[in-house]
Amino acid sequence: MAARVATSGFRRRTSPGLTLGVGAIIAGVGLMAYVVGVRSAPTPAREHHKAFVPEYDVVEVPVPERPVAPGTAVRDIRTRLEKFPTHQLPQGALRDLAAVRDHVTLVSLPGGLPVMAANLGTTDEISNPIVGRIPPGMRAMTVRVDATSAVEGWARSGSVVDVLLVEKTRTTVIAEQVKVISAERSLSPVDSGQGAGGVPNTVTLLVTQEQCLAINTAVPLGRIAFALRSQKDVEGWRETRLSSDEIRGGTKEVERERIGGVVSFGSGAEKRQYALVNGRWIPADTVPTGFFARESSRSKEER
Repeated sequence: MAARVATSGFRRRTSPGLTLGVGAIIAGVGLMAYVVGVRSAPTPAREHHKAFVPEYDVVEVPVPERPVAPGTAVRDIRTRLEKFPTHQLPQGALRDLAAVRDHVTLVSLPGGLPVMAANLGTTDEISNPIVGRIPPGMRAMTVRVDATSAVEGWARSGSVVDVLLVEKTRTTVIAEQVKVISAERSLSPVDSGQGAGGVPNTVTLLVTQEQCLAINTAVPLGRIAFALRSQKDVEGWRETRLSSDEIRGGTKEVERERIGGVVSFGSGAEKRQYALVNGRWIPADTVPTGFFARESSRSKEER
């Protein structure tokens, strides 16, 4: 009978308390390693944005403490100093009122805003409003007019006229683009005629020094007449003088208007017509003889 050799091994036995202790140690080591790794990791640099604050040159100017009525002396205005950026200060604003203490306000002034030089004047400008309307270097002069010379009274305050000298044998343009600043002592453009039928007897013109001399020299030579023009029209006269001999076909033939065409737009009350006169399109109330008005496609569709 064969002998059985019995091999006996031994089984390592560990207690539950030891197992828990080893697990706790391992967990503690892992936690310490994580904390050390986090602390040793580089911290990203934070970007610091600097606030941009614009810098302006600031100036202190005197401003009224409260609204000021017209005709108030500057020395009687109670003011305080206010700071304004130099680039925002209006042109003409006064930075010092010492030089204009004897002036008066021509218009009402708001409180808290800079005082403008154009809104101040002398006491004469309060009693005589025309003086304040005369710019430096210009002059105001008055001429006597009638219904014909004053364009039926339409040459009123604010109008722009050309001044003509009408003699027996010729007419001459002596001043162009002259502004009417008053008619019959009225500064209002609505009611400037106090004479018969709304036609003024006198008109005050704003002229240059040269125009003032020319008009006053022309007055005793003949009759003064106005030619009313649009304020948008800044072109000069093509001819500034015309004599009776030229009209009769003498030394010079009067230039005729050369009409190159006519065009109309719209229909009914809104219909507008323009004529090509000497190379320029101008409004035309009637179609010149010998031309057919060319209608726009829009006016044809409306029909």
